[in-house]
Amino acid sequence: MAEVGISVAAKVAEYLVQPVIRQGQYLFCANKFLKNLEDKKKDLMSTRDIVLKRVEEAKRKTERIEDVVQKWLTEVHTLLEEVEKLEQQVKANNSCFQGQCPTWRRYHLCKEMVERTKVMIEFNNKSNFKTFARLATLPGIEYSSIEGFTFFESTKLAYAQLWEALQDDGVYRIALLGLGGSGKTTLVTEVGKKAKESNLFDRIVAVTVSQTPNVRNIQGQMADMLNFKLEEETEKGRAQ
Repeated sequence: MAEVGISVAAKVAEYLVQPVIRQGQYLFCANKFLKNLEDKKKDLMSTRDIVLKRVEEAKRKTERIEDVVQKWLTEVHTLLEEVEKLEQQVKANNSCFQGQCPTWRRYHLCKEMVERTKVMIEFNNKSNFKTFARLATLPGIEYSSIEGFTFFESTKLAYAQLWEALQDDGVYRIALLGLGGSGKTTLVTEVGKKAKESNLFDRIVAVTVSQTPNVRNIQGQMADMLNFKLEEETEKGRAQ
C-alpha cells in the first residue's frame, strides 16, 4: 500500500513539476525562443518561395494547381503575417525581457513565440505534396453557326459523309475537296460545331495550313487555341 502511495505521489508530482518547468522556461528563455522563431520563419519562407516557383512552372505548362497547394500557400501567408506582428510586439516590449514589465506579459509573449514556432515547423513538414498540379481543362475553339447558311442536296451529302467519317475511329485524316468559294470552310465550321455540341472530341482546334506550310506558325496557332505557351526552340521540340 505504501509503494502504491509513493507511486501515485510521484506521478502527481511529475504532472505538477513539468508545467512549472515549462512556465519557467517561458519566463527565462526569451532570447532562445525568439531565435528559434526567426530561424523557423526563414525556413518556412524559403519553402514557400520554392512552392511558388513550382506554381509558376506549372502555370507555364497550363497545369491546374491542386486546391491543397493553394490552401497551404494561403495559410502560410496568414501565418507569416502573424509571426511578423509577433516579432514587432516582442521588439516593442523588449524591456519586458529585462524584468521591466509584468510577468504575465513576458509569459504570454514567450508562449506565443513557442506556439508559432511549432506551427511553422508543421507547415514546413506539410510542403511535400502528394499531387502538386494536373493538366488543366483547356478551352477549345468556339463555333457558331454561319448566318444564312443553307444546305443544298450536295452539301447535305458532304455534311453527312464528313460527320460519318469523324465518328469512325479508324479514320485519322479526312480531305474535303472543292473549288475556291464553294463553302468548304463553312461546311467544316458547321460540322465542327456539331462535334463540339455532341462532345465527340475533348478539344477541337482549327488552324490554317497553306500550300507551303509554316510548321512553326501552325504550332503557334494550335498553342494559342489551347492557351499553351511553347518555350522550345526547335520544331521537333515544340511538337513534343
